[in-house]
Amino acid sequence: MKFVWPMLGMLSCNAEDVGVRVPRGGPEMVDSATIKHDLWRITDPRIGGRVPGSSGARRVSQFIAERFESNGLAPAFDDGFRHDLGNAAGEMVCGMRKGAWDQAVLVVALDPGIGTLSAIPVAGLISLSAAFVAPEAPMHSIYFCVLPEAGGFSGFPTRSPVPSGQLLDAFLIGTLTGKTLATSPGPLIGPIRSQLLQSGPLAEDLPNDIGQLNYGKIRARVVDVYSRVSSVD
Repeated sequence: MKFVWPMLGMLSCNAEDVGVRVPRGGPEMVDSATIKHDLWRITDPRIGGRVPGSSGARRVSQFIAERFESNGLAPAFDDGFRHDLGNAAGEMVCGMRKGAWDQAVLVVALDPGIGTLSAIPVAGLISLSAAFVAPEAPMHSIYFCVLPEAGGFSGFPTRSPVPSGQLLDAFLIGTLTGKTLATSPGPLIGPIRSQLLQSGPLAEDLPNDIGQLNYGKIRARVVDVYSRVSSVD
């Protein structure tokens, strides 16, 4: 018995006390500083731009894939997180959180490949994905995808990582810099009408400087997106 008690003590201690990272999930995983850092990395001019098919765009895709993986997502495609749509369109990057049931929810951010403000939904999606990784599996699988706007949703069902017939709902993340989040009908994805989650048109006086953006407000809108998407579960 003298060997049993120490082992029981180890089993009963907090896993994080012994250096094991336990994903917690939930809106507290959405962090303003992380959103700012990811936005900076995505739009860093030293990358060489995000024009579809360029070496800079491929570096951004690799960064997004690494962030999805670090957030605990599984690759959505058989060969990884990235799927090439051709030089004219670029790559889409998708990660997934496996659910208990067969049906799936899709959350998408479109990247036009130019500009700082247009990349905010992408940075928001990255942080959003961390909020859905928790010890308990969600009811439905959740797919997080960044699509080049050049490819958009045109032909997406034939390239979608979501198994045919399993798509239950789809969300498209729009602007995240406004005071409130609104829902409106989005484009069709096969037979499913997506829902556009956005905070209205960009304010005319909105700074293009990463350092001057209100990340507390952006974080709040990402949390609003989390609440809307998680309500499907």
